[in-house]
Amino acid sequence: MKQPFMHPDQLATLEAIAETGTFEAAAARLGISPSAASQRIRALESALGRILVQRTTPCAMTDDGAVVLRYARAQALLAREMAAELAPASDSGAASATGAGGAGAVELTVAVNVDSLDTWFTGVLRRAAGWPYRLRLYAVDETRTEELLRSGRVMAAISAAPTRVAGCRVERLGAMTYAPVVAASLLAGPGAGSVAELPMLRFDADDDLQDLALRAAGLPVPPPRAHVPTTSGFLAAIEAGLGWGVFPQDRLADHPDLVPVPGLATVERELFWHRWSIASTSLDRLTEAVRESFGPGRQPSRGSRTSRASRNSA
Repeated sequence: MKQPFMHPDQLATLEAIAETGTFEAAAARLGISPSAASQRIRALESALGRILVQRTTPCAMTDDGAVVLRYARAQALLAREMAAELAPASDSGAASATGAGGAGAVELTVAVNVDSLDTWFTGVLRRAAGWPYRLRLYAVDETRTEELLRSGRVMAAISAAPTRVAGCRVERLGAMTYAPVVAASLLAGPGAGSVAELPMLRFDADDDLQDLALRAAGLPVPPPRAHVPTTSGFLAAIEAGLGWGVFPQDRLADHPDLVPVPGLATVERELFWHRWSIASTSLDRLTEAVRESFGPGRQPSRGSRTSRASRNSA
């Protein structure tokens, strides 16, 4: 079977349409006319025999378009890596064009859940400070992981799902431990004789960590008293006595006024690292940083309870 030819200009136009939402905006970004952008996409669709772009407002990728878009972005990543590797060390102009601040810099897009960003992923950020790459992080819920990876919007993701996405590889990192905690003052207050009488908080509508802790103890799940969708705000609400919640155990050492919720056990959530399965030096470097930053100390102990918990897990 003859392989279809896809010109780099066509792939760049597809990527620009996906990012800007219209042929006109994509053309302006590329410095071409809207008709030229349209011709490039029609030629690409003709070569592949597939419709790639839904001509809506804004434009959207079809399922086939998402596959080609992921390929286009992978090709762009490899091209930037090649340019950076070929640039002579003495050529300051070429080096700056591919460096962390240049327009042609290698950019790594990663989906990360909020709890990871606030804890172990900071180790990745410290390592990235010395890289000649740009990082673009997306704080997203686990339900969007597959969508973001399939579309090529992100090159890698932290996920609670072990299932491999097409075009990607996956590896298990380990588990994060979450503790149900409450302000000591709330436990001492009237009407706080049991967990069932304590008000409950949630991070957002997708946060089921509290539910998992209650069900493991054989307790019913009440409606939450409040949704507090920022990490600092969620912690502040617990400390203020607004209710109890489940929080990363790694972050509790500096909050002595928070105590375990009586009768509730910790919850463990396994995390997995997904990345494009291409031979990319920058993605290899990022993957190694993720492994080292997560560390062996979070491996779940034998017999520990692991849940598919979600608090903005990618």
